[in-house]
Amino acid sequence: MTDTTPVPADDSATQGIHRVTFLPGGASIDCPPGKSVLESAMAAGFFPKHSCRRGECNACTARIVSGAVTYPDGYVAGNVAEQHCLTCIAMPAADLVLESPEVAAEPGRRIVQAGARVVSVERVSHDVAVVRLQVPPATGFGFAPGQYVDVILRDGARRSYSMANAPDDSGIIEWHVRAMPNGRFSNHVYQLLKPRDLIRIEGPFGTFALSRSDRPVVLLASGTGYAPIAAFIKANGAELAARGATLYWGGRRREDLYVFDEVQRWAESDTRLGFEPVLSDPEAGWQGRVGFVHEAVTADLPDLSGHEVYACGNPLMVAAARTLFCQDHGLDPANFLSDAFVIRAESQAQV
Repeated sequence: MTDTTPVPADDSATQGIHRVTFLPGGASIDCPPGKSVLESAMAAGFFPKHSCRRGECNACTARIVSGAVTYPDGYVAGNVAEQHCLTCIAMPAADLVLESPEVAAEPGRRIVQAGARVVSVERVSHDVAVVRLQVPPATGFGFAPGQYVDVILRDGARRSYSMANAPDDSGIIEWHVRAMPNGRFSNHVYQLLKPRDLIRIEGPFGTFALSRSDRPVVLLASGTGYAPIAAFIKANGAELAARGATLYWGGRRREDLYVFDEVQRWAESDTRLGFEPVLSDPEAGWQGRVGFVHEAVTADLPDLSGHEVYACGNPLMVAAARTLFCQDHGLDPANFLSDAFVIRAESQAQV
């Protein structure tokens, strides 16, 4: 039987470089001492599924075929199934074989650290700014719709932002930044950031991507969780129309849906596309839907067994949607794709 019991971080097995192999693709990497499986894989150009990269959201869970892992001192991996590990924080304690069907056999887009120059800052609501930056093409930076980058602050701290535009060869990236209470970086962005300022970034990260299937699509977002959905819409508009897609976008007030008119124009461009705005605390005169955005989905689609759902935004909403859709409305858990920043990380990511 495979030994999956975490071993102490100072065990002698952690002193050497261990080989990690991802099945069924067969890609193999060397994982140095003190480096997590995910960190080593991404450095080599391979991308196991992941989201928070802090051992909190469980998106990176992988089945251990053989080998064993260790976790940092004091870390307890909660809600992880037997013979599984969290690759974002697990370190091999021996040569390791993982079941990770999303990992390609050959390395893909590399992670780049570069300076990005601010092109424009547009304040589109009382607390959201749309920021466009230019990454020098010579860096080789590129991204896929749904991915994000880290901003590296002067003290080494990081903040994470999803790209909201379709990728092209221009090196332009777009972020939707909400100014959070006590948000060290986000308040600077909203109040002080200006064109020609330089920001150091690293990426791309993330495996949140539109699948290649013919299932109809539900796009589910709250607040600035719309950003990676926007990248989907702009890059995959024809495919979404062919499959049939509806965006459910939730906020407290109308202004929280900060590019309402843009989304409405998208929905009106094809009869197979839809837009359902949902407000939880609307102003007087709101004629649209009221309540929790994920509940609006099941009111319209009580049987989700044939659909795919892509959910982004508030982690509590994403978790509630996953439970409701999969347990009560027939959605295959494999067809619920999410990109939620976990609760503790919200003060660090997307701020």
